[in-house]
Amino acid sequence: MGHEIDRRTFVGWGAATGGLALAGCLGLGGDDGNGEKQNESDGEGNETGEESDETANVGPRLPEIEDKPDAVYVPTHRESMRALEPVAAGDYRLAPMLSYPHPFWLVTGDGEDDVQHVPPDQMRGVHMMFALWDAETGVILPVDSGNVVRLSRDGERVGSPQSMWPMLSQEMGFHFGDNVPLEEDGTYTVEVELPPLSARTTGDLAGRFDESETATFEFDYDQDFRETVSDVDYFDEQRWGERSALEPMAHDHVPYSRLPEVDAFPGTLLVGTDESGEIREGRPESTAELPRSGDAAFLATVLESDHRLTGGDGRSLLVSPRTPYNRVPLPNMSLDATIERDGESVTAEPVSLEQTIDGEYGLHYGASLEDVDLRAGDTVTLTIRSPPQVARHQGYDTAFLEMPPIELRVPEGSDDAE
Repeated sequence: MGHEIDRRTFVGWGAATGGLALAGCLGLGGDDGNGEKQNESDGEGNETGEESDETANVGPRLPEIEDKPDAVYVPTHRESMRALEPVAAGDYRLAPMLSYPHPFWLVTGDGEDDVQHVPPDQMRGVHMMFALWDAETGVILPVDSGNVVRLSRDGERVGSPQSMWPMLSQEMGFHFGDNVPLEEDGTYTVEVELPPLSARTTGDLAGRFDESETATFEFDYDQDFRETVSDVDYFDEQRWGERSALEPMAHDHVPYSRLPEVDAFPGTLLVGTDESGEIREGRPESTAELPRSGDAAFLATVLESDHRLTGGDGRSLLVSPRTPYNRVPLPNMSLDATIERDGESVTAEPVSLEQTIDGEYGLHYGASLEDVDLRAGDTVTLTIRSPPQVARHQGYDTAFLEMPPIELRVPEGSDDAE
C-alpha cells in the first residue's frame, strides 16, 4: 500500500549559521556583498539566471580531526538538514530528512581494520535519511538492508533502485540512509519499500510488522535547497574530538531512538567489576555508571520466569547496549554469554543472544536461561562476537569497534538470584 505526502509540507530543520559556516559554504551561487545572489554569465556579459555545474557540485567545508579517540567524540560541526512531514505506511511512520551529500563510515567486519570511509561520489545530490517508528508506541524500529528506495522525476525513473544503510548519528540517533546523486534540479518522487522486520518482536510489537509496506513522498531539489542545507554550524576547534556527544535534534513529530534509563528495567541488574576483578559497589543508577566495552554502555539484567519476556520458561537474560551519552541502541551485534561459578563453567556452551525489539524496552538482545542454575556471586561474561554492523556519521566512527568481553556478577544478597 502506498501513502503520499505533498512536497510543500516540509519544514526547515537547519542550524544557525556562524562565521565558519559561511566560510565553509564555498561557491553556492555567490552574492554581491549585500546578500543578494548573483546570476551566472553566458561568457558574453549576459546573465543567464542559472548556476554552473561546478557551482552546484560544491558543498560545505568538512574539516578532518587528528588523533580521534577510540570512543564517542564531538564532531566538527552540526549538520543542517531539511525534515519532511512524516509519512504513514501501515503501522509504520517514516520521517524523510535531506541534507547535503557527506561522508560516512561503513563497518564490514569485526574491528578497526574493517571500517570503510565512504566519501560522496559527487556533491550534486542529497544525503537521504529516514527515521522509522511504530505509530502506536513511538519506538524506533530497526531496518535491514532489504529496504529499497526508488526515485523518479516527471514520471521517469532516475538512477537505479538503492538500498539504504542502517546508520548511527548523534543528532538523529538510529536511522537508515545513503548519499543519492541527482544530476538535475526538479521535483523528485521517492518510493521507500519497507521489508518485514527481521528482529524478534515482543510486547506491543509482537506479531506486527511482518509484511512489506511502501511509503511515497516528494521533494524539490534546487539551488534554494542546496543553500539551506549547506548552512553548517561549526564548533570551536577546541571541542573537536572531545569525548562527549551532541544533543539530539528536537522535532515535534519525530521520536528519537533513546532507550529507557537504568531504573526502567526490571529484574536483577548484573554489576560490573573493577580492574582487580572485585565487584563494584552499589547498583548503577544511570547509563554513565554502566560497564563499557568499546565505549558502549551495557545494561544486563536477569528476568524472573513470571516476567512477560520470559514466557514462563524459567529466567531470561536481557542485554541493552547503548551509546554512552544519548542512549541510542546499538543494533546488528553478535553477542553471547557464558556463566561461571568458582572458576567452573555453569553453561555447557555459550548462550547466544537474539536481537529483539520491544514496545517498552526498545531494541535489546535476549536469551533464555531456562536450563541455567544462576546464583548470587556467579560471573556472567558477555562476549561481543561482532560489533554493531551499522554505518556511522562523524562522532561515532571510531567507537564500538574493538569491543573486549565484559565481566559481570550476579550481586550478593539478591533475593531474585537465590
